[in-house]
Amino acid sequence: MKYPILLLIILIAFTAAGCQRKSPPIYDTDIILSISTVCGWCTGGDSLVIDANTSVYRDSPSCDLAKATETSNATDKAQWNELISLLDREQFKKVNINLCNVCADGCDVRVTVKGKNYIHYISYGGSDNEAVASIRAFLKKLEAISAVYKKEYRNNKTRL
Repeated sequence: MKYPILLLIILIAFTAAGCQRKSPPIYDTDIILSISTVCGWCTGGDSLVIDANTSVYRDSPSCDLAKATETSNATDKAQWNELISLLDREQFKKVNINLCNVCADGCDVRVTVKGKNYIHYISYGGSDNEAVASIRAFLKKLEAISAVYKKEYRNNKTRL
């Protein structure tokens, strides 16, 4: 009688352990991605902030912040999933490039990845820079999404 009870306890323990659900990765919903272009001589810039639910595009056509406009949309889930799959936070954290092209009247692209207990940013001239080779696919996708927002914004602005 002793062994069947022990066997039953072991069977229940294995069943309980096997039925535990795997929780989704925290970074899918806790991460905030930001890409901005900043140029010297008050020529303006733009930014796109994306999280799992919302994408906010802001256009600043000059140094006059009163002229800045903002549009907010639901984040495209397919794009979000692709971005997250391309993002290797450890590789991103290893990239330490903070150019200041804007200091010499040029333009900088700034990307920030922010999580619950994580934040890292880089500033570079473009994704063709060799210093960002290890995260190039992620940056190119983020730049492409930002370019679509910029194009849509400018098309809508000319229609008004």
